[in-house]
Amino acid sequence: MEFSEWTKTKRKLNNLEQLKNEIREQFKNIDKKAIAMVSGGKDSAVAVALALECGIDVKYLVHFYHRWSWEIAKKNVEYLSKKFDIPVIYKDISEELLRRIKGAKGGSICRICKNIMKDFTADIAKENNIKVILTGDSALDRIVGAVMNYLRLEYGDVIYNRMELTPVPKKYKLLFFRPLIRLAYEDILKLQEYYNLKIEKAHEVGDRHLWREGCCLQYADYNAELNEELFNQLYKYNKIATEIAKKYGFRASIKLPSKEILTVPDEEKYKELIRKNIKFY
Repeated sequence: MEFSEWTKTKRKLNNLEQLKNEIREQFKNIDKKAIAMVSGGKDSAVAVALALECGIDVKYLVHFYHRWSWEIAKKNVEYLSKKFDIPVIYKDISEELLRRIKGAKGGSICRICKNIMKDFTADIAKENNIKVILTGDSALDRIVGAVMNYLRLEYGDVIYNRMELTPVPKKYKLLFFRPLIRLAYEDILKLQEYYNLKIEKAHEVGDRHLWREGCCLQYADYNAELNEELFNQLYKYNKIATEIAKKYGFRASIKLPSKEILTVPDEEKYKELIRKNIKFY
């Protein structure tokens, strides 16, 4: 399978066989047992499938959820568990999330959640004597910058064929395996089809790249104060919006407290459909 021109040019990665060979080389002297963080989305599902093909022994899938999570995410994780015969560890982070958001603003919600998930996954890994955490981070994720900085310090330059397996972030004293970290959007979609992964969508708009969906809390306005009441409202109205979007074949999300309606395609007829079905407060 050939990768996109962006991946070839920007990440020196031409095709799937090259990626698999470079991953195997990185694991040459590393214990191949891993624990996988899975959100229920396509990225983490593709990451697991690719890891298994490279000979990585994925012992557990770890799925984090909270009171405002979509049920479809858990359904997708159950599908992944059955497909690959890997047990799932479920962790409810609702109370920990409410504890950590005190004084925080909307722009930090994803970072807060990711830190909680990494903290718990690291604990689980250490309890099971596992040294590698598998994630679905791709070329779209901010962690790319930290990985590149690590490589510059370690090798004097960004060595692209060492990006997938690094001890970043270092505080956990574990290795993080990110098999998709060099891949563009379109390449992950190709791999999803290649591995025949049937991942259902929540029909959200997605994050800032209009790409990753799966959590209504990301639609808190950037400077909004995070609290439980806002979370409840985000879940309530985005649940309605995504149900409408799924019924009519588009994607929709609602930002709060601004009440801004986002749709893909970005057309007024879809926004009007949402307005007709939602009465705020």
